[in-house]
Amino acid sequence: MPDNTGEKQEKTLFKKGTSGNPKGRPQGIRNKASQMAEMLFANDVNDICTAIITQAKSGNVQAAKIILDRLLPPRKDSPIKIDLPEIKNSTDILRAIECVTQAVANGGISTSEGEALARILEIHTKALNLYELENRLVNLEKRENPEFFIFLPKKNNDSEDD
Repeated sequence: MPDNTGEKQEKTLFKKGTSGNPKGRPQGIRNKASQMAEMLFANDVNDICTAIITQAKSGNVQAAKIILDRLLPPRKDSPIKIDLPEIKNSTDILRAIECVTQAVANGGISTSEGEALARILEIHTKALNLYELENRLVNLEKRENPEFFIFLPKKNNDSEDD
């Protein structure tokens, strides 16, 4: 390729932040094939639904499945019933993880449910650690540079002790 190719193409390159097709398809406009399919189906939708319901009532299991899948989709997750301690510090997190482990070991919850709970507890631990670290840092900075904190508004939960 010649050395001056970049210089020649520089004038025709797209400008940063500018669409190559600024007038393109307006938002919300649907594909013509989808519109046609909807129009064809719209005329017969009532008849189709009535036929499926009639077949389901006469014992067609597949028709009943179609109706139930649409009306009552399967639940992806169900609530987990497990007693966990109130979590206010790292010791409470450890007790909560022990409860989850015991529930999995006893068959009270599945391993995937236990894993999901452990992930939630891990996120809670990170948030708790971040909160504790922030408080420790603020208290250290107050000791080192108290005049800086004179002008800052006080928090309701701000404590002077470590």
